[in-house]
Amino acid sequence: MHIGETISVIASFGLPYKIRPVKFKWTGRLFAVKEITYFWMTKEGQSTIYHFSVSDGKTLYELSFDTTSLLWRLENLEV
Repeated sequence: MHIGETISVIASFGLPYKIRPVKFKWTGRLFAVKEITYFWMTKEGQSTIYHFSVSDGKTLYELSFDTTSLLWRLENLEV
């Protein structure tokens, strides 16, 4: 399901990914990232967008991070 909303994310910077989402807040709820199932990068103009497929143990979410605006978005979710 497409969401496309800006969200707040707690992230760490280091290995095994340069950027790793740890928790995110959406609709007033805090979700813990238990697993990153896939990671990829895209370019939009001069911006590099980092995409993360993450799971909280129940649902699969696609998060994105725009390196120019420094904004995180919840792009999609799959129950």
